[in-house]
Amino acid sequence: MSPATSIQQFLDADARPVPPVLRYSINEDLGTEPLDVERFISREWHDREVEKVWRRVWQMVCRADEIPEAGDHITYDIAADKLISMRTDSGAIKALYNVCLHRGRALRTEDGRVSELRCPFHGFSWNIDGTS
Repeated sequence: MSPATSIQQFLDADARPVPPVLRYSINEDLGTEPLDVERFISREWHDREVEKVWRRVWQMVCRADEIPEAGDHITYDIAADKLISMRTDSGAIKALYNVCLHRGRALRTEDGRVSELRCPFHGFSWNIDGTS
């Protein structure tokens, strides 16, 4: 297929039937006017995008196979939120805030494997599922 192949053309070429919901048509003319540069550099636009977009959509933090064992974790920052994606003892994956409840210090500064979450400042600790 050519570099200009549309999504609909890819769907047409699929050997399996494509669900109708994936077939869409946009007839609205969005114009060709340049976008205001403020959309790319202003704090107000950034804050609005965080609130209206990033806080409302799922985030891809890692693949499950990147944290295969209990205690394996990946740290992830999105806007002002600091998170840890952690494999628990039960095999579940949990997203936890990467902050100590006492002073807000980061519990983990890098990816790795731990048997508990421990605040490096006071030594407070939690289980890897976030419970105390």
